[in-house]
Amino acid sequence: MQSPTNRSALSIAVSLALFGVTSVALAQTEADKPKADAKSGSKVEEISVVAENPRGYKASIVQVGAFRDQNILEVPLTVNVIPRAVLDSQDSRGVYDALRNTGGVSRAQLSGAIYDNLSIRGVALQNRTNYRLNGSLPIINLIDMPMENKERVEALKGASSLYYGFTTPVGVINLVTKRARAEPNASLTLSGNEYGQFVQHLDAGSKFGADQQFGARVNIVSGKLNSALDAPKGERNLFALALDWRAMDSLWFKFDYEGIAKETLEPATIVIPAAVNGVIPLPRRPVYSRLIAGDWPKNDAVAKNALFRADYTISDNWYALAEVGRAQTRRDKRDYSEITNYNLVTGEGRLDYSLTRDLNFVNRNARFELGGKVATGFMTHDLTFGIMQNKLYQAGANSQARSFTQNLYDPRPIPFIDKNVPSILNPVNTKDKGSYAMDRITAGDFQLTIAVRKEDYEAVTTRNTTNPPTVTRYTASPTTYSYAGLYKVRKDTSIYASYIEGLEEGPIAPITAANAGAILPPAVSKQKEIGFKSEAIRGLLASIAYFDLERATSYTDANRFVVLDGRTRIKGVEFSFNGELTKEISLYASGMRINAKLQRAATAAITGKTPDSTPKETYSLLAEYKPSMVPGFFVNAGAYYTGRRFLNPANQAEISGYTILTAGMGYKTKLLNKPFSVQMNVANAADKDYWEAGGAGYLAVGAPRSISFLAKMDFF
Repeated sequence: MQSPTNRSALSIAVSLALFGVTSVALAQTEADKPKADAKSGSKVEEISVVAENPRGYKASIVQVGAFRDQNILEVPLTVNVIPRAVLDSQDSRGVYDALRNTGGVSRAQLSGAIYDNLSIRGVALQNRTNYRLNGSLPIINLIDMPMENKERVEALKGASSLYYGFTTPVGVINLVTKRARAEPNASLTLSGNEYGQFVQHLDAGSKFGADQQFGARVNIVSGKLNSALDAPKGERNLFALALDWRAMDSLWFKFDYEGIAKETLEPATIVIPAAVNGVIPLPRRPVYSRLIAGDWPKNDAVAKNALFRADYTISDNWYALAEVGRAQTRRDKRDYSEITNYNLVTGEGRLDYSLTRDLNFVNRNARFELGGKVATGFMTHDLTFGIMQNKLYQAGANSQARSFTQNLYDPRPIPFIDKNVPSILNPVNTKDKGSYAMDRITAGDFQLTIAVRKEDYEAVTTRNTTNPPTVTRYTASPTTYSYAGLYKVRKDTSIYASYIEGLEEGPIAPITAANAGAILPPAVSKQKEIGFKSEAIRGLLASIAYFDLERATSYTDANRFVVLDGRTRIKGVEFSFNGELTKEISLYASGMRINAKLQRAATAAITGKTPDSTPKETYSLLAEYKPSMVPGFFVNAGAYYTGRRFLNPANQAEISGYTILTAGMGYKTKLLNKPFSVQMNVANAADKDYWEAGGAGYLAVGAPRSISFLAKMDFF
């Protein structure tokens, strides 16, 4: 494995080399510009994300699930799109930075120090199946997902098993990559923060060839990480490549690759105390910057994602596409720790370490799809037929436990320890094969969608840490159905109702559970939704929806086994309002209010309770002002409210709701006759002291105020 120093040097060297290569390509593009897109016109090209306004807060097209390349007004589900303009305004560094602008998204159980562990509508997302690259490849969200090479982030709320198979039924997060545009681009961005973080980012791309049939976009990131934690600097690197080839008017090829690396300190997790007379008393919040686990625990992770896609336009009415991809995330080193059994007054307790090495996660994905339009009398049928397969592999390894006395409020230095026992792998292999068919029937302003999916699922768990090794196999072959009706009240307004059955893969028992690494059986969820969407106000998209979701519930029992037993009912209302209010003012507002209850549980004590880590309300507002009297200048402000949350299924403790404020400002001008911009952003502008996340028996302290800045030079 390369050392961090070598990886950094390699990234910088590759950056310089690729910058030179890209410059040649850009020069060629300038020469070929009169021929650009001379032969365009195939169906594949007609609808594309890159055709949308890259500076707007409103998006019109989605790229996720069975609704790829479809107008948002014609999608019978809640869809939130965070375009590049919003990501840039807030200097978003991760998935949560983007999705906090949408209703019902919050951090679940853990802080975002290592990666963004998120929940939607109070339900934690599955980190292996709920995150997708370009609407297809299931990438593994156990490392920070970089935003530098993303054009947009999409959240398709609700069940999505029709297209993706087994996923948590509250939503799919889709990360859409940047691609070469008609005009070449090349920029260098230097960014940092008040704690000494410094990151370099090169973004370059162009179309080239005699008929502009080739396209390439490269993003390279390298830098040192630092935060309010009194910790050594970490490191992150990214190499991302997006290639396009229009082999003929009717045939397109696309390829994406991401190489991601992050090494950083892993802070300790806080375990909530035991209940006293049915109530769990919480400790006072420790100082965020203090290192409970010491300054040596590391989380060293590397991810490699690759996706190939071919689109073929058979005729004016029929198309075929094929996709194949692979995602791998390795955690070569993870020094996890949690502080427990502490005295609420003095803070004295026990710090438990679980040292793990050689964790490996691999997803393999393949899909073939055929679609087309058929007219029958006064109706038009948009038909989709597809087959897909996901193969998921997880090589969970045994951990080495060590314990020390430690103080929650006044932590002492902890001596370095390392794992000195060999890793024993406990592999889990999951195979998810599915076939699906969908018919979207249009008759005038009415649309009716009928869909079915047949699934073959198998999960095999091998535990080599037992003597003798044990093998557990689970299979299922469910069939699920989806129905939706939509009516275009007018060209810019629609109402809809939908019923969707979802397939939810059983969760993986965490490292702290007695059955750590075990995959629980899959379950079927059901969701009903009615909604309204409108673009009647020019430049703005408004939506509101009522949803009713029923799903299986997992929890940790008295013997520390994670079990899947019971049902949860979640009902609520979600709204969003985003776009350009005027030429000078942009808005992105959202909110959600839900009523979530455990309807059927293993014990009467938790039946009727609210699921843990489920806020009843979330609201967000981001506003940006670009005064016409000062061209190039902008200022923005955001407010994000998350309601109170219970910390366990018995509702014996809760953390209070909180509002976090953000602010930003920037100026775009020219330097050496090239576009140049500077920007500053403030996170937690009011420096609020708060519990940011909690659930499953854990607590996480929110980060204090942080000031970040960047300078960007565009060469084209």
